[in-house]
Amino acid sequence: RGKQLQSNEKHKNARIFSAVGYIRTQQGAFPDAIAAYRQAIAIDPRDANFYYAVAFCYANMNDYGNAIRNYEQAIQLDPKLLQAYEGLAVLNSRQRNFSAALTLYQKIVSIDPKNANAYRSLGILALQQQRIPEAIASLEQAAKFAPKSGEVQIGLAYAYIAQGNVPAAVAAANEAITLEPRNAKVNVKAGNILLSQGSSDEAMAAYRKATNVDSKLPDGYIGVGDVMRSKGDSIGAIVAYREALQRQAQNPEAHYKLGLALQDRNRKDEAIAELKTARQ
Repeated sequence: RGKQLQSNEKHKNARIFSAVGYIRTQQGAFPDAIAAYRQAIAIDPRDANFYYAVAFCYANMNDYGNAIRNYEQAIQLDPKLLQAYEGLAVLNSRQRNFSAALTLYQKIVSIDPKNANAYRSLGILALQQQRIPEAIASLEQAAKFAPKSGEVQIGLAYAYIAQGNVPAAVAAANEAITLEPRNAKVNVKAGNILLSQGSSDEAMAAYRKATNVDSKLPDGYIGVGDVMRSKGDSIGAIVAYREALQRQAQNPEAHYKLGLALQDRNRKDEAIAELKTARQ
């Protein structure tokens, strides 16, 4: 009984350090978080979640070597820890090691055959490599297992564009908006797709919805400006791009597009100033 009490106390102390690590992670204080998780590991070195947490912190510090080592340690301790496989896959994708990322996402699917996020990631990887039928198949599986995900529909829309199926792409973009009407980023992505396929009115509605949902997000205003400029309304575009810059003063895309809109109005000096700012 004494040994059991000692074991429980040991486990409790490890969890306390882990909780401190979690709070520090939420605060973005990653070195402090790692130090706390290391104390948890010193007490309970068999808990895979502690190594995963350390790896996550290193990944956010762009220290990929230590992140990979700790993700691999987590997997060694718990071969079914899906988030560790996903963390490793993300790092491999960032390093353009797509074959390794593909293998890791396939491993996730083998452990959890209904994992929509893994199927979506497989689809995006295939799309990046121009394996269009494979991309569509994976993304359709993701949609099956995550029927309310607008992000999956956005991925499908891009795959359909690559396939040359514009009606399907537009339908998927509109479905994304229907599924997540309160997600500003999904609305912006759908607007980008709709505008690229010539559906400017639908795109404008998506961008306007994004600005209504999140008035601090510059992307919606940039989209509004893009639609206005595509229709020859350079004055309206200038206003919209400046709205975006009020939200994020150093947004290079907004400065660049504002420069183009000013150039449309033959306001050359102002246009040059904005274009130079975009390059900084």
